[in-house]
Amino acid sequence: MKVEFAGGKEAPSGGLLAVAHLSVHEAGLRLNLEATRKIVFYASENNVSTIVLPYMQPYGPIIQLYDVIQRDDLRKFFALTRESSYVKTLITLSDHYGVNIVLPGYFERVSSKIYVSTAFTSWELEDGLATRRKLVLNEKERRLGLSRGVDLPMFVDKGFVFNTLMEDELFYPEIARFITENNANLLIVALPQVEPPKNYIELSKSLALIYRVWVLVPGSRFVRRDGTVYALPTILINPEGEIIYKHYGLEEAFIVIPRGLLRSTPRTIGLNSRTFYRLYRHLYKRYSIYGGVPREGGTGQAGQPI
Repeated sequence: MKVEFAGGKEAPSGGLLAVAHLSVHEAGLRLNLEATRKIVFYASENNVSTIVLPYMQPYGPIIQLYDVIQRDDLRKFFALTRESSYVKTLITLSDHYGVNIVLPGYFERVSSKIYVSTAFTSWELEDGLATRRKLVLNEKERRLGLSRGVDLPMFVDKGFVFNTLMEDELFYPEIARFITENNANLLIVALPQVEPPKNYIELSKSLALIYRVWVLVPGSRFVRRDGTVYALPTILINPEGEIIYKHYGLEEAFIVIPRGLLRSTPRTIGLNSRTFYRLYRHLYKRYSIYGGVPREGGTGQAGQPI
């Protein structure tokens, strides 16, 4: 596997963050989980403190992939609970190797509800797992009866603060603003390998520049059962809106980023974060955009297979 360094090999203090630019196999949970085991071990051997996995790494981008899928099938075959073997394995790997794991996008099942969530597993968390649920659902997710999150907790790793924008949340700058004004050092934009939103690179650059924050788009290769490959590049954007690193999606890679590089000047908003979030929630409801409505022109162009 190719090893690359974003921001130079001389790492500032603060530890190392890595992006696992891997192949994700369609509905291949066991194969994908084995790849996760190997890459977390590799991260521990190379003194990486936090690793970011591909979007929807357990099964691939199921909703984007299948035109017809029933909610019961999604719940039965693809949604994961805390007790699922995949999630329990992530928690065990973090505890055993001392490596924090970020899974930016998976289907989380809690009782009868299904969410699109980000998972953060850490050996330093009391329960080993923290999740953040998607706030804005697209039309297909609503038709499937998915639930949206009602809170926006930050992920904190020894003072390093980060969060994710999942798919359509990229089109709601208020969410990015709330994240960055809660002292986030890094904004992770989680996108499907198939049918990523149109102009996602320009949108990500704009958010970086407007909110003066580092933005990471973790990429990967998605391999269908018939051998067709879709690819999304891994991109790192600085607070000036400039792409300082880009790895094209054809080749697997282990991309190392010094966390010290990503630390930026703390931002404060002069409001209690809970009050600030409630204000945005009220505005979303008032203007009928919270929870998601179809954007004019749809969700974007379909990704092209390689």
